[in-house]
Amino acid sequence: MMRITLQLAITLLITGAATTHAQITNPDNLIAPPPAPIHIHAHPTTNNDFQWLWQYTQPTPDGNESALLMDTHFRTLLRDNLTAPQAFWRDGKLPLSDVARLYFTTPSNTVHGDANRYITFGGCVQHMCEDQGLLWIDTAPQHPTLVFAATEWTTQGKPVDDPDADFNLWLFSTRPLDPDHIPQSLVAAIADWNAIAPQHIQTALIIDPDGTPHKVDPTSLGATPSKSAIPAPSK
Repeated sequence: MMRITLQLAITLLITGAATTHAQITNPDNLIAPPPAPIHIHAHPTTNNDFQWLWQYTQPTPDGNESALLMDTHFRTLLRDNLTAPQAFWRDGKLPLSDVARLYFTTPSNTVHGDANRYITFGGCVQHMCEDQGLLWIDTAPQHPTLVFAATEWTTQGKPVDDPDADFNLWLFSTRPLDPDHIPQSLVAAIADWNAIAPQHIQTALIIDPDGTPHKVDPTSLGATPSKSAIPAPSK
């Protein structure tokens, strides 16, 4: 029943129905801890302790994504944090964490750390590399956050290998994000990611941890909109 309800809600959003925006405190106004030396943990201490990931940002500037994806804690990271229902991949038949693992079967070979706080790395689905994935992680102890971004071909219009093909962009966050106040580090990460393998986004959706979808303008996320981009509903 949850899957059917989620699929219906997303279908309504993609076809232009109105949605209610989540209202939370602006993440950029939350006070981050002062910069501190990077601590490397061999094992995560809690489900949302992301400090162990810093070791894979070395050696700079590219880090070691292959080793990160081979770390047994990576699967645990996805399983414990990506628990929202999903309906975009195989009709929602796989858990979101399993879908995310598929999106990193071919790594981008870059793990980037920023401001002693944010970690980002990308990948794609093996033999289907037009399906692009990105993980953005805010390691701040006050509100650690993991966001999984994924693109999927709309199957309409241009063929998937056409430079003008349209894609949908999905963002799954471990805590609700205010669509009007997306963290600037996340926007910059998506913009850089989209620039490496340009894709035109027709519909962009932020999915809350409970599965509630929110349509947003692709440009507000740093993505390139398609010519047929579906605008977010007016307030």
